[in-house]
Amino acid sequence: MGRLSTRYSLMRDEKELAMSRLLLSVSLLGFAAACAPAPSTSDASPVLSYTDAFVTEPVGDRDVTSGGVTLSVAGGDVALTGASSPSFDAIELHTMSMSDGQMQMRMVEKFDIADGERLELKRGGNHLMMFGIKDGVVSGETVDITLNFEASGQAMNLIVEADVRALGE
Repeated sequence: MGRLSTRYSLMRDEKELAMSRLLLSVSLLGFAAACAPAPSTSDASPVLSYTDAFVTEPVGDRDVTSGGVTLSVAGGDVALTGASSPSFDAIELHTMSMSDGQMQMRMVEKFDIADGERLELKRGGNHLMMFGIKDGVVSGETVDITLNFEASGQAMNLIVEADVRALGE
């Protein structure tokens, strides 16, 4: 009976040792997970939003028009670098200034928007200039415009639905 008791005691000790090792391993994994750094939020992309997107209905047979939108950004700086739409052959970013009583429009490569700031593209100021107008750009309709941005070297897009407005609206 002494041998049987010793064998039973050894088996019980091995089970307890295996259980202790398992509990220690699980505890160490939990501790390592708790000590790991939190996921970085700096990798998050800025959040873009817009209001008041519009395109001016072309006058007569003109093949050019303008448009605007108010853009907001949160979570990082961005640059508006371009725009496109199936309703136009090309869209350019433009500035407008007065010089010697003359209005001067100039194409620019980008508009920078700082975190928490807004960019307003509108008539009589910075705006979108559209060329090669397709059918369907008439007052009361809407057109989709894809705005292209760059944020920390990463490309971003925002599709806006722009109301087509008659001149003067």
